[in-house]
Amino acid sequence: MADHVELRTGAYFDSVTLMQVSRTVAAAPGVEAAQVAMATELNLEVIRGMGFEVPESAPNDLVVAIRGDESGIAAGTAALETALTQKHSAASGSGGFGDAPAARTLGGAIRLSGAELGLVSVPGEHAVAEALDAVRAGVSVMVFSDNVPVEDEVRLKEAAAAADVLVMGPDCGTAVVGGVALGFANVVRAGSVGLVAASGTGAQQVMCLLDAAGVGISHCLGVGGRDLSSAVAARSTKQALAALAADPDTTSIVVVSKPPAPEVLADLETYAAGLGKPVHWATLGAGRPDLTSAVEAALAATGHEVPRDWPSWGTPEGETSNTSAAQGSSLRGLFCGGTLADEAMLVAGAVLGDIRSNIPLRPELALGADLRDAGHVVLDFGDDAMTVGRAHPMIDPSLRLERIAAEAADPTCGVLLLDLVLGHGAHADPAPELAEAVRAARATASGDGRRLDVVVSLTGSEGDPQGLEKSAALLVEAGAVVLLSNAAATREALRLLGHEAGAPSASGGDASSAGAAPATGGGAAAAGATEDESAAEAGGERLHGLLSHDLSVAAAGVSLFSEALRAQAVSVTEAAWQPPMAGTAGDLARVLADSRRDAANAEAVRRMTAAGADLVDVRPAHEVLGLERGTFLHAGPPITFDRASGPLRGALIGAMLFEGLAETAEEAEAKLEKGDGITLEPCHHRDAVGPMAGVTSPSMWVYELRDEVHDNTSWCSLNEGLGKVLRYGAYGPEVIERLTWMNTVLGPILQQAVRARVEQQGPIDVKAIIAQMLQMGDEGHNRNRAGSLMLLRELLPTMITADASSTDIAEAVRFSGANEHFFLNLGMPACKLSTLAAHGIPGSSVVTTMARNGTDFGIRVSGTGDEWFTGPANTPEGLFLGSYGPDDANPDIGDSAITETAGIGGFAMAAAPAIVKFVGGDVPFALRATQTMYEIAAGEHTAYQVPILEFRGTPTGIDVAAVARTGILPQINTGMAGRVAGTGQVGAGLVTPPEQCFTQALTALAEAAAR
Repeated sequence: MADHVELRTGAYFDSVTLMQVSRTVAAAPGVEAAQVAMATELNLEVIRGMGFEVPESAPNDLVVAIRGDESGIAAGTAALETALTQKHSAASGSGGFGDAPAARTLGGAIRLSGAELGLVSVPGEHAVAEALDAVRAGVSVMVFSDNVPVEDEVRLKEAAAAADVLVMGPDCGTAVVGGVALGFANVVRAGSVGLVAASGTGAQQVMCLLDAAGVGISHCLGVGGRDLSSAVAARSTKQALAALAADPDTTSIVVVSKPPAPEVLADLETYAAGLGKPVHWATLGAGRPDLTSAVEAALAATGHEVPRDWPSWGTPEGETSNTSAAQGSSLRGLFCGGTLADEAMLVAGAVLGDIRSNIPLRPELALGADLRDAGHVVLDFGDDAMTVGRAHPMIDPSLRLERIAAEAADPTCGVLLLDLVLGHGAHADPAPELAEAVRAARATASGDGRRLDVVVSLTGSEGDPQGLEKSAALLVEAGAVVLLSNAAATREALRLLGHEAGAPSASGGDASSAGAAPATGGGAAAAGATEDESAAEAGGERLHGLLSHDLSVAAAGVSLFSEALRAQAVSVTEAAWQPPMAGTAGDLARVLADSRRDAANAEAVRRMTAAGADLVDVRPAHEVLGLERGTFLHAGPPITFDRASGPLRGALIGAMLFEGLAETAEEAEAKLEKGDGITLEPCHHRDAVGPMAGVTSPSMWVYELRDEVHDNTSWCSLNEGLGKVLRYGAYGPEVIERLTWMNTVLGPILQQAVRARVEQQGPIDVKAIIAQMLQMGDEGHNRNRAGSLMLLRELLPTMITADASSTDIAEAVRFSGANEHFFLNLGMPACKLSTLAAHGIPGSSVVTTMARNGTDFGIRVSGTGDEWFTGPANTPEGLFLGSYGPDDANPDIGDSAITETAGIGGFAMAAAPAIVKFVGGDVPFALRATQTMYEIAAGEHTAYQVPILEFRGTPTGIDVAAVARTGILPQINTGMAGRVAGTGQVGAGLVTPPEQCFTQALTALAEAAAR
């Protein structure tokens, strides 16, 4: 036998999916053991417990562990690849030709679908971000996720109240809205009883008891297990009560809760008294009725018949063991449902005394880390600490099954008390596995000469897909006693231990109805009719009509819940959710919580789209940029010559030769290395931009563009055309000759042409040209054919009248007309003006600069001022010229990514599908690329539109937080410069920034938000 263990980064799958994959791999021939799971501490403990050695890992790594012979490991690996490919394909949501990929966030799924409800079941540290998406979209949301900090829950629910939407959760396992079962929920009859539940399995128990009594429910609004705590103070419960009070299909309400904070319950009872509908209380606690008693009281109060006996299966007296030894003395309750565990401890504790637990009724009764004790123990396997990175035990019962076997071998264990919860979202057929575990446990005890009784609390209904009667029969056959009532099951366990449990209160105690006198001080008197009517009227449109609509759902997280909804014929749009970039969770939470961010980003996008871009002049750089002799601007973030890439070194050498600062390339390079009298500065530091190397020297001519809306100006050098040119790092005689001609002929002619045009008709509206070229097949970065021709159309009438020889004019016109990238050097400063307008807004996470110098990629962000955030520039992938190949290409270089920063270029590839002939890919890729960029954009451009997307505005305003959340990096189209100085262009392709730029920016935004 051999072990195969590997780690895979960037391969996230939810815990339920991986549980299914693990079973598939384990079933492969020759595999002795297998586990495929994310590398959380709990999962690593399990894997190491199986004898595997796992290397150093991070929680977002996928661990693959397979044990078997050589053929078994090969078969297991093959099964793994097949299963993961199938799961990935299903999750990707890829459709037909050019269809948009699945959204990465809940917000994206809501935007795509217009869903009325969100469902979040991602790991808890990421759940609030997804839930806030729904709240901000005006959509109620169920948060199944646990392990959410309570302060985040409060913040989320305060935001929901302001938006008049309901947050069900966090840690909300069960809800039913308009007959649609969400999360874990049973198939029960429709009726007029509304439930508000700060409990998942507690709500299921109440629903199933009502169903067994012939009474149906209108809705069950889960609110999360902590909603009735002091910290949360019933924020969602009050919203849910008000919504049900306004719902015409609801005639009475039952509040279900694990033990609430007394002061919160008292306040809630007062609140409920004014709603105008009877409210009943199934709220657990010392001295309060159990859930079954509370249901009986509610049935009696509403005029329904109370069953004499709740359903049970098996014969309590039917023990036929031939063992002579007495059974152990301790109760061991092993539960999947936390509320059922609470109820069992309350019922049994009144008889047995102290019961130790991982969810103790009193802090001093908490179990140690090993969760073991010789006395009475009740465990909740669904507790937050036991579900980190693992599926809920109602889906994956493996940990509990292991503990059942362990308890069977413990001589102090006298009775096992278990729960089994059926319904949508749960294990498809849990009874056979549990029955086998019960049978094996009893056999183990019998082999040790002991008797082990097993009692099962079975929460389910006749309509549940697993089958209530079938499940009960399997458990009885295995030797268990099965009861529908959890309280009755607990009392039966006590009886089997030899204790008199005592009968429950017949009156229902605190389970009193609003409007009736409280039986034991727990109810609340009804308010006057006028107040009731006004409250109901005010609540008529509560929660944006959630309770009256046919639901469609947007979901992020466990796909099993979406499958359960589809089985109910509910429309579901799933997000292809992935964890955020590694190490960003804390910063991301702080940035998303910044109250300034939404408005700041909206303002940034408004300014970007409102910014003008008029060509007003063409002038020498030293006149407008203040460049002194020996000062050179370059593309990208700041850099020194010793770190400069080949293309930048070549361009600087060429500029030195052009400016007459050196006679030879060797002399120029030596002076640049020495640095005396030489200053290098980013174009962006002077509000200018430069393509590729971006080198601008004092004598070069530049376009001058104005944004009169925001009183900004930007500049860019003239375009040299393609091939061996300075911007690609070439500096041979032909390069210097062309620059000299541009300096002495082209620049002055363009200056005269632009000034004459401004005088005669006004400035040239470059922004309008960009808007038109997008509708003519250009994307504004690597494809500028239409833009260049439209620009020439504007300039030609005045170019031909310039004060120059006809030969010079003809050459200038010929050069401009033959240069398909002639327009790029105007599109870039136009985009710079757009992003410059959005720069410096406190709280904004919108990127206002993306630039590369061939060594580093850098970004700047609106809310963090002029600070650069950098990482190593990636090398583009694409198509090469002639015999050039990947080894010839330099890492990404140029300020031209300002086009993507402003919403065109790679963000507008769908407008120019022919671009793929130049940069690689295919037409569907071009369409998907633009649609993917909407996921990381704060808005859409009002002027730049994509015809094939029904004239939708281009994705505009790259949001650092969205990039970190989704892991989607901005798509950039770019040319490729040769790695060796002097080579020139070697190809064109696609590239993305390094993650570090965005993680650094996110940290800075988080620090700013904390100040």
